[in-house]
Amino acid sequence: MTQKRLFGISGAIATAALIGGLLAGCMEKDLYDPNYGKEPLPDPSEYFGFETRGDVKLSVNYDVPGLVALLEVYDEDPMEVVDNVPVKKEGVEALFKIFTDGNGKYEGKMNIPTSVETVYLYTSSWGVPRCVKLDIKDGMASFDMSKKDSSTANTKAVTRSYDFSKGSVPYLINSGANLYSLCKWGEGGNLTYIYNSQTGKPDPINNGYVTPQKQVGNELIGNLVERLNSFFKPSGGSVDNAYLYKGSEITNINVTQEGTTLDLVFLDRDASFNNSFGYYYYKTSDGVSNSNMRKYIVFPNVAFSVYNGALSILKCGDKVRLLFWGEDGKPSEKFPKGYTVGWFIYADGYHQNENEIDITKPLITSNGYSNGGFVSVKDEKSGKTIIGVEDGANRSFCDLLFYVDASPESSIDNPNRPNIPSDDKPIEKPDAQENLKGTLAFEDIWPDGGDYDMNDVIVEYNRAIYFNTENMINKIVDTFTPTHDGAMYDNAFAYQIDGGQFGKVTSDKDIKVESETSSIIVFPSVKQAVKGKVGTCTITRTFEKATFNKENLKIYNPYIIVKYAAGQQNRTEVHLPKYSPTSYADKSLIGSSKDVYYIDRDGAYPFAIDIPMLNFIPVTETHNIDTEYPYFKNWADSWGSKSTDWYKRYQSPKN
Repeated sequence: MTQKRLFGISGAIATAALIGGLLAGCMEKDLYDPNYGKEPLPDPSEYFGFETRGDVKLSVNYDVPGLVALLEVYDEDPMEVVDNVPVKKEGVEALFKIFTDGNGKYEGKMNIPTSVETVYLYTSSWGVPRCVKLDIKDGMASFDMSKKDSSTANTKAVTRSYDFSKGSVPYLINSGANLYSLCKWGEGGNLTYIYNSQTGKPDPINNGYVTPQKQVGNELIGNLVERLNSFFKPSGGSVDNAYLYKGSEITNINVTQEGTTLDLVFLDRDASFNNSFGYYYYKTSDGVSNSNMRKYIVFPNVAFSVYNGALSILKCGDKVRLLFWGEDGKPSEKFPKGYTVGWFIYADGYHQNENEIDITKPLITSNGYSNGGFVSVKDEKSGKTIIGVEDGANRSFCDLLFYVDASPESSIDNPNRPNIPSDDKPIEKPDAQENLKGTLAFEDIWPDGGDYDMNDVIVEYNRAIYFNTENMINKIVDTFTPTHDGAMYDNAFAYQIDGGQFGKVTSDKDIKVESETSSIIVFPSVKQAVKGKVGTCTITRTFEKATFNKENLKIYNPYIIVKYAAGQQNRTEVHLPKYSPTSYADKSLIGSSKDVYYIDRDGAYPFAIDIPMLNFIPVTETHNIDTEYPYFKNWADSWGSKSTDWYKRYQSPKN
């Protein structure tokens, strides 16, 4: 009896222990496995992420040795012409900024609104086009000045009043105007080929006429142009350089040594006009005579490119050897002693549609000064004579820039010529600033299906990134403005930062740095912030040493905390679609109820969205977002390929 009883007791204990162990195992899974009892989530690729921004490759090659250019990308033309002067518009905001390498080249990517199909590539640097329109094709925008063939342009036959197939250098352009040309030119004024209507292919022209000049003395040509920019436009804006004009006897090139060669090198265009540029010469002792003086075109169209960069015309450093015709009528590369070389332009003289020079346009010469003209200055560092051109709009005298490369150099020196002092100090460029602006909108009835009005929490933001010429970031300033609270709950707004890019944090408001989650709690109560009109919260992060490149900058992970309480763990966080929760989030909620990666399980709506604009109009309370933004559904159904600007097309609700 005793043994049986003991066995019965021990058996009961064992059975209870087994059952208890099973129950404990079930409870442990239920308590500690956030995925216990849930259906496995589908692969993220099966859901549209409701992204309004995307990566676009950017490939730029200015092909100018020594040039470090700040690239600025816009979704609208940032330039306008005021009083015939091209200027940058005020108030336009760049989508993206980055510095090129030391040869004017950049290969990388930019994160821009998916609604953008065409961008404008702008730079304030000299020696390259100020602004070029680029189409985004196959996820890429590109501009390459190293190519000078016809493969990128739509070549076509053109008619004009003179035929280059007849005669030889100098080609007669207009006998009445005594106008000749050192070169042939094709479409757009290009000096590389002429379209052959019989073969349907481009024929090469002007073999050896233009040679590239990449270095000037011991200096790369990009560095020279940068110094000239600093000299002619020290403040970067409108400038009056009339003080450099000293009359034709100084502006013109007086040849003082027998057998001097003269090369003209193109540097920059900062003009709205398509000017035609050339030279003339005369015996210094006789003076100039406009009645019988021949003029020779060197560059029919002083332009970097035409057709929005599709066809290259000139590059910084393009060099042409000037020719002299003696009494025997034969050309020579050597100018005799006692001759003076002057310059001329036909202001806006190149007629692109007809591909010819319009001699009815104003003729401006270096022997006269009226509504335009020429200056020459001696650059002490390179030893070259710089030719500055004013095409009549203002008195900057840097609408066009060239330099004269003479051999011997002393043959054209003039001690009375203004000079650019030699200075070996590098030109310091200020840090660039790129602004990223947008609006974040959240639903707080997560993970349950809500009304998807996307107006429970709305916060506007601006992310200002400061970086140097090596694209190393030294400061980031974030500003957040709560603009709307339509929530039932009292929610916090926060954002998570990559741990390696946190930096030293300061703020003008009482924020909470949550180091455990690498987050900053910006507004502990959005409801109170909106009601109390807290205004903008500015958060500055500085980096004593530039530790990471702008291209390696991580995107933020913004989110709201529903019913926020300081220090709370296992909390309810609502993030952008397919973003990760922090370590403090209640993982058991992930994928529960209506949630799939912070997306409605049916894939129709997100629980949060990043809108790439300010002043987003909130939807009426309890109205689905697509009732007042009717193109939202088309955008979502197409996985972002259609109606990409849906957020700009608000329609008021019908009564």
